[in-house]
Amino acid sequence: MARIDWTDRKVWLEPAAWSHLFLDFQGRIPRLPFWGAAVVLNVFAFIGDRLAMDVGGHPAAAVVGLAFLYPSLALAIKRAHDRGHSDLYLLFLFLPAFLVSLLQVLGYFDSTGPMGPVLSVLGLWVLVALIALVIDLGMIRGQEGPNRYGPDPLA
Repeated sequence: MARIDWTDRKVWLEPAAWSHLFLDFQGRIPRLPFWGAAVVLNVFAFIGDRLAMDVGGHPAAAVVGLAFLYPSLALAIKRAHDRGHSDLYLLFLFLPAFLVSLLQVLGYFDSTGPMGPVLSVLGLWVLVALIALVIDLGMIRGQEGPNRYGPDPLA
């Protein structure tokens, strides 16, 4: 894929830029495309979650959540690459959300049931991971100059 100029406002009108953000695990992206794509992704995830809850309840909503895991990972991995982090860095941050969704698909969504303590711990882990993601990926500038994941997207 050709290098994307994220400083060009018209880049948001190009389907290739959106597919790169949500489907590609290679390269680096700066903060602005990360936040723009994260907002779009979360709006669609919220709408999908609400529709799934109305149609099929918690298990259906969990399936929708799992479906949004791939584009979320693609987006976060490219941003982590810009910060110089490896893909495994995100495993620690995304694992609890995946486990919560998986348990909900299996029917464990009641915090007072047998999996209640596990869900509570995972819920706390999700909160801590979300705060870490917002600070590290969303607020701190990426590495200046090229790194092992590619050229500086702002250069």
